[in-house]
Amino acid sequence: MRTFFITLLLVIVSLSPVFSQPKYEIRATWITTLGGMDWPRNKAVNASGIRRQQKELCDILDRLKAANFNTVLLQTRLRGDMIYPSAIETFAESLTGSTGGNPGYDPLAFAIGECHKRGMELHAWIVTIPAGNTRQVQLQGRSSVVRKNRTICKLYKGNWYLDPGNPGTKEYLSCIVKEITSRYDIDGIHFDYIRYLSLIHI
Repeated sequence: MRTFFITLLLVIVSLSPVFSQPKYEIRATWITTLGGMDWPRNKAVNASGIRRQQKELCDILDRLKAANFNTVLLQTRLRGDMIYPSAIETFAESLTGSTGGNPGYDPLAFAIGECHKRGMELHAWIVTIPAGNTRQVQLQGRSSVVRKNRTICKLYKGNWYLDPGNPGTKEYLSCIVKEITSRYDIDGIHFDYIRYLSLIHI
């Protein structure tokens, strides 16, 4: 019996650091890149524009850090376009003012670096199912998922969507996630807009 209590005491003592560890609280916010709602408002069309765009993000991150945020959910895939140089989808219009326009730097890599400098995590926020309205898809041209992989896309009321019921959609999105996680030191992936909307009537 004495051996049992000694063993139990040793187990409790060995587990005590686990129980005494402070909780990690995630204090997060989204930064929307669609249409420059949150960022960027300045367009990266030249060296001065790049500096202003980067400073704009740094100012946002400084304010978040001062308010004790520790996690940023940065919109990385918008509507069939990206904020980083992707082999799968084109650059987002919000970066330069033109769809596919190269901003002259890698906004996702820059954002990750700036978050990590401030001791903050960056999670790539993926708008999952929407692929863009008719105008956006036309501007994306050959790089649009609608042009490259029409079988996994559905048109509904002037907007294109990936079909969540098509197994090809899972493969397509998996390629995007693999591209991001293999190239960037991100701290997480967030999937948004995972729903059918009214596609069941198509």
